[in-house]
Amino acid sequence: MTGRRKKADGLPSRVYIRFGSYHWVRNTDQKWIKLCRFDEGQTRMYERLAEEKRKTEVNGDEGSMSRLVAVYMDKTEKEYADSFRAEWRRRGEDVRKAFKRHNIEEVDPGAVEDFLLQNWPDKLPTQTAMKGWLSKFFSWAVRRRHVPLNPCREIELKKPKVRTTYIPHGHFLAIRAALAEYKYKKKIGGKEQTIVAKVPTGPEMQVFVDLCYLTCQRSTDIRQLRWSQVDREAGLIHFVPSKTEDSSGEAVDWPITPEIREVLRHAKALRQDVKVQALTDDFVVINKKGKAKTAAACRDAWRDAITRAEIGDVDYTVKDIRAKALTDAKKAGYDIDALQVAGAHTDRATTEGYIKQREVPVSTVRLHLPAA
Repeated sequence: MTGRRKKADGLPSRVYIRFGSYHWVRNTDQKWIKLCRFDEGQTRMYERLAEEKRKTEVNGDEGSMSRLVAVYMDKTEKEYADSFRAEWRRRGEDVRKAFKRHNIEEVDPGAVEDFLLQNWPDKLPTQTAMKGWLSKFFSWAVRRRHVPLNPCREIELKKPKVRTTYIPHGHFLAIRAALAEYKYKKKIGGKEQTIVAKVPTGPEMQVFVDLCYLTCQRSTDIRQLRWSQVDREAGLIHFVPSKTEDSSGEAVDWPITPEIREVLRHAKALRQDVKVQALTDDFVVINKKGKAKTAAACRDAWRDAITRAEIGDVDYTVKDIRAKALTDAKKAGYDIDALQVAGAHTDRATTEGYIKQREVPVSTVRLHLPAA
């Protein structure tokens, strides 16, 4: 962004001489546009300025809001972890699409509220996430004097309900099996038969699900787990949870139990099926190209497996695997202190609330009908 001129120089607004050339600072995104060389004269400069302004008018269906969001994403995306960056940019593109024809000063609290409630009327967590994205963008825009106020501050959203979903053992095992195979009908010899086929990505997804459950770690940290974190000599997996990496830095070393050792052995065997030159990123859970699986790929595979498992209308998510693991550990007799370490929670209350949300209390009250 440019400052005000200290003295009059006779140039049009937002036109400056820089490195021997005339430049125009485009008002929609603050980009410096070279007009012509200084020695070509002001007549040529005015011609080029008119050309560039006409381009902005021709592309007038894209207002300053969309352009500034693009600038903001380019400048700040490096602040976000690789595992989240693609999702963060996707949210930004949703904002650009919705406000493509708006100038930034036109986006008031009412426009933001309509954007959130009309696009995600029944998805409170998404509303909250998108409001957070927009709030950070407008905070950046205020600091750079594109707008005077952050319109998100005036908006109050309903808080998402605390998730209490618990995956029963039977459903969990059915989904895990369905990750690796699917069934379909086919006529053979005039008779319809059920054929069981393998899902190409099934074995990798089973490794992913097994590690999520056996280590009680977040799905992001399992997707990003590297073999360099697996210390076989010490018999430990070193986790630094991505969610707290830049805050508390809470870490946990997880023992390699016989069950985990078998899952890691399976992961190594699957790794041999991928071309060696593709295996440069050292991830434990990989796709067919040797790269870390994306959150979207894991989510889609999990949802498809739920459908194939035919367990009814359920709403289990990948994140529920961790909740099941911690809840099962509590039922197995582990105390809250052990679970707090396992979950890498900095606050004991977080662990307690996490478990209580999924434990249904059993009443100990026993009554008898009163005597006549």
